[in-house]
Amino acid sequence: MESHKRLDARHLMKMLGEHLARCSQWSSNAYKPTGTCDEVLGQQRDKVVGWILSLNAEFRFTPETLGLAICLLDRFLNLIKVRPKYLPCVAICCLYIAAKTLEEDEVIPSTKDLVKTIRCVCSVAEILRMEAIILDKLSWNVKQVTAVDLLLIIHGLLMCYYPKLLDGLSNLTPSQHLSMMMRKIFHCLGNHQLAVFSPISLVLSIVSLELEQITPNWFSIVNTVQQVAEVNNQTFFRCREVTGLYLSKHGLLPSGYQFRVIKRSKSIKRKAVDDEEEDLYDGIKRLYSEDAMDTTASVRKSCSSEMVQHQDTDGRNSFLVAAVSAN
Repeated sequence: MESHKRLDARHLMKMLGEHLARCSQWSSNAYKPTGTCDEVLGQQRDKVVGWILSLNAEFRFTPETLGLAICLLDRFLNLIKVRPKYLPCVAICCLYIAAKTLEEDEVIPSTKDLVKTIRCVCSVAEILRMEAIILDKLSWNVKQVTAVDLLLIIHGLLMCYYPKLLDGLSNLTPSQHLSMMMRKIFHCLGNHQLAVFSPISLVLSIVSLELEQITPNWFSIVNTVQQVAEVNNQTFFRCREVTGLYLSKHGLLPSGYQFRVIKRSKSIKRKAVDDEEEDLYDGIKRLYSEDAMDTTASVRKSCSSEMVQHQDTDGRNSFLVAAVSAN
C-alpha cells in the first residue's frame, strides 16, 4: 500500500517534469498599449479574451479548454500580424480548436451551431478558412502546456504533501480552494501585461500569494516547487509583484479566507464559491472526487494518510525526493 502511495506521488512529479519540459516552447508576448490601426493592441487582446471566457462558459467547456484557447490566441498573435477586424474570428477559432483537442465529441458544437451562438461575428466559411490558417501557422502543434495544466498538477501535489494545508479554513474543500485559484489564473490570463511571464512563473506567483494567507511556511513550500521548476528568483519575484498588484487592484487579494475559531460558537462561514465561480467550480470538482473519481483525487486520498503525521519540513523533503526520483 505504501509503495502504491509513493508511486502515485511520483506519477504527479513525473507529469510536472514532462509539462515543464514542454514549456520550453513558450515564448513571451509583448503587446503594445498604443499603435497603428493595423495591429492588435493590448486592450484589444484583453477584450477578446474576455469574450472567449464568456463563450467558454456558454458552451460549458472545461477550464483546460479555456486555458488552451488563450494560449493558442497568444501564440498565433505572436507569429502573425493580425488586423483588429479579424481578431474575433481568430479568437473563436482558437476556442474551437481547443475544444476539438480536449473536449468530448458530444459537447463540441457543429460549425453551423457555433456561428449561431456567436451571433454572426463570422460565417461558417470564414471560420473554416481561419481555422485552417491558424493550424497551418502553428504547424498543427496545438497541445500546449498552459498555466491551467500546471496549476492542476501543483495543487494536487500540495494536497499530497501538505494534507493539513486547508485544515485551518472554515468549510473550504480542496476543489473550492482550487476553483478560487483558477479564477485568479483566468483574471491574470486576461491581462496582456502578464503575458510576458511564463505559465509556470504565473502559477507559482498565484500559488505563493494564496499560501501566504493561510500558512506561515508558505515561502519554504513555494521555494520547493520553484527549485523543481527551475524558475530563478528574479523572474519569480518580479512576476509575483506584478501579479499581486493586479489582483489587489481588482479586489482579488486578500482572498478573505475565514479561519476556524476554537470556540464552540458558530463561526461566520465564508461562501467560497460565488455565482461567478459556479461554472468553473463544477468543472473542477471531479478532480477531488466530490462528484466523480479522478486520478488527482485518488492521489490525494492515497497520500494524505501517509503524510498526515509530517510537518511542513518533512513535506518539503519528500517533495524534493519525489522530484529527483521522477527525473
